[in-house]
Amino acid sequence: MVTSSRRQSSQLPKIDHLSADDLKALIAQAERQLVVRRDETKTKLLADMRLAAEKVGIDFDELVGQKNGKAKRRDVGVKLKPKYVGPNGETYKGKGPVPKWLKALERKGVDREKFRVKGA
Repeated sequence: MVTSSRRQSSQLPKIDHLSADDLKALIAQAERQLVVRRDETKTKLLADMRLAAEKVGIDFDELVGQKNGKAKRRDVGVKLKPKYVGPNGETYKGKGPVPKWLKALERKGVDREKFRVKGA
């Protein structure tokens, strides 16, 4: 039997007397507690990493590719090619709101994929 280095199986509570509903409740409680523990561990790890980076003069956010807590996009400034070209030469890059010309065609039952640029 595999046991954790921190706890022996004899230290775990006896559960063989619990009903199915009690076991489900125990599992749900354990899963919630696991999320809390993982979040605590991540928070501590990030704080330790930030401190270690600071000690050697490295900006932690730059190190992990973040600015203001958000990951940097790799495609910033990259010109996107059109993903769809309409019957009158209209284009849609597939980002943002769907253009009126494409919405109108879809309302008529035309499949958007009919206008997809090959290789896009």
